[in-house]
Amino acid sequence: MSARFLAGLTGAAVAVSISVYGQPLANSRPSGHQVSTAAGSELSVSSRLQDRREVAAGTRAYSIGFEDGRFYANGWHITGEMGGIWTPPLKLLDGVWFGLDGQWVGPATKFTSGWGYTRFDLPETAGLTVKRTDFVPDGTRGALFGLTITNPGAARTTKLSVDAHSELMGQFPWGFSGLTPNASSNLPDKGSYDGKNLKFTDDGALPGTPAHHYAALVGTSLKPDSGQIGHQFWGPQPGHVCTGAEPGAPAAPKPSQCDDGPFGRGTGGELTYTLSLPAGGSKTVWLAAAGSNTGMASARQELARALRHPDAQLAAKMKSRQQLADRTQLSLPGAPQVQNAIDWGKQNIADLTQTADNLKIRWTNQGKQFPAPLGTVAKATWIGAGYPDYPWIFGTDAEYTAFAAVSVGQFDAIKGHLRTLREVSDLLNHRSGVVAHEVVSDGSVYFGHDSRTQNPDGTTSYDFNTDETVKFPSAVALIWRWTGDNRFRDGMYDFTVRNLRYVVKNLDADHDGFPEGLGNVERTGMGQEKLDNTVYFIRGLYDLADMAKAKNDRSTFAWATKLASSVRKRFDNTLVVSGRVPVRRFAERPRQRAVLPEALDRPDSDGGRAHCQGADGARVGSVRPRQRGAGRPRERLLQRNASVQPGAVPHRMRRRSDRPGREGGLWADDLDSVDR
Repeated sequence: MSARFLAGLTGAAVAVSISVYGQPLANSRPSGHQVSTAAGSELSVSSRLQDRREVAAGTRAYSIGFEDGRFYANGWHITGEMGGIWTPPLKLLDGVWFGLDGQWVGPATKFTSGWGYTRFDLPETAGLTVKRTDFVPDGTRGALFGLTITNPGAARTTKLSVDAHSELMGQFPWGFSGLTPNASSNLPDKGSYDGKNLKFTDDGALPGTPAHHYAALVGTSLKPDSGQIGHQFWGPQPGHVCTGAEPGAPAAPKPSQCDDGPFGRGTGGELTYTLSLPAGGSKTVWLAAAGSNTGMASARQELARALRHPDAQLAAKMKSRQQLADRTQLSLPGAPQVQNAIDWGKQNIADLTQTADNLKIRWTNQGKQFPAPLGTVAKATWIGAGYPDYPWIFGTDAEYTAFAAVSVGQFDAIKGHLRTLREVSDLLNHRSGVVAHEVVSDGSVYFGHDSRTQNPDGTTSYDFNTDETVKFPSAVALIWRWTGDNRFRDGMYDFTVRNLRYVVKNLDADHDGFPEGLGNVERTGMGQEKLDNTVYFIRGLYDLADMAKAKNDRSTFAWATKLASSVRKRFDNTLVVSGRVPVRRFAERPRQRAVLPEALDRPDSDGGRAHCQGADGARVGSVRPRQRGAGRPRERLLQRNASVQPGAVPHRMRRRSDRPGREGGLWADDLDSVDR
């Protein structure tokens, strides 16, 4: 279960309403924020950089550091280890650092978040002007760090030093008390220098787990003067270890006081180069950190892929992100902050879209066991729940993020996420129809198994969430309505039928139509029947009925329609607050199907954009302040709201009481940013 912030939910539901999370907003910023381009594709900040996290992300890797350009220990699932360079399900490095002529490059004076990259303005070092650009090419298991050195004077040479500190470890197991196996058993890394690159390996097995062969490489396309290996190589950082049990924890210490966590077993290395700099000119050196959880041969392939024409790869990355930005153009003259949030929300979703291969699906029972896998998912795609501590796969997050994803035209990512949930859930739960809740990118399932136990007081404890199972058909229907993709609907249809059939058969002991089990709010003491589960169940039945009708499945259509009407009537007559039914509207059946085409660039006659149409041809994809378009779908978009400060991603405030959380200090910070 989770205490994550839902960065993936950033964005809009353009047909009805908009929820803002995540990125700094260009027109609502404190001192130190500024928009760097007229088009709004960059945002910059110059205050408290050491306290703000940032991420450069691709589909197969991501790099989490801080906006001053340093890499501090942060995160709580594996204490202090959730930052650094990752290629799911494997962490590669704690960080990388640069020096010139024996001087370490200092903390950044300005940080810029761009669409598909991050950039750091660094202080003058050894008489040279320095900037750093980070990005992760999509499809590559590695990150690139481009150090641009500008020489204001006569032609000269400079000595470039590069430090890297390894930390080869999996995303699971985690490190808090009671988990078996545990991150505290993390094996030590070994390092070597092969004449061109730093090599790091971790071969062995944690207690009770299969053998692994982790590998990472750090290097450039240049020939180094020298290379060294040793634990002491942390660049300008002292290598200070924080345990998470210091006085004042978890609010203190701040990440900038910590370089490693208690489970760190990495080593370090340093490369040196001699660079020739032209008079009044610049030179960019691209450093790559790449790796694999299948051994050194695969890591070498990834390093070579990363270093192949880095400038061209950066241009391609920026182009792909611009293409995402061009979808679902929104004009809100009266609310520019919201309009900007939509643009950055598109980038949020893209940054959180990840893939991994060969997930070994096993039920860990909230970390109490590590059995043999039940099967393998060959390839998974998902939209992560949030950096740094929840970058993996969730059920309820996908079901909510679907609203944002379809409204901005990012169909493939959310389709992939729902397909992944179906495949994982069917392996885990033997095709019962129960939807898995939390799946790490190696296939370890923390919560979401079709099992339950009877408590001494007669109540039942469930190992899955009812709300995720009853919401799933609605998520499928939402995507189908927006895309018109009958093939996707047909591929998911059997699973959605099993979702609701399971609920009726197994989660309604008193036959009142109100499902038992855990709901969206992860708190104990709420009773066996949750309001949200019933609302989502009614809506799910209506959505299943629509899909059944389209497929000419008369039996399922009749069953779902009749049951939805019956439960809704009982619900309306049962739950009344101050003379009103407070959530009745969320159970309303949609009246039309909206189709959002892939081509989202047809100018409207009034200067806006007409990007999607309802079944009657009415425009539903262009929003005007305080206007409601005729013929718009009557779908109610369910969303969480939070107070957002510029430059901040709100924390998710829900957490299971039996799971330790870290809401501040080293483990989480109130100035987190999910940046490009």
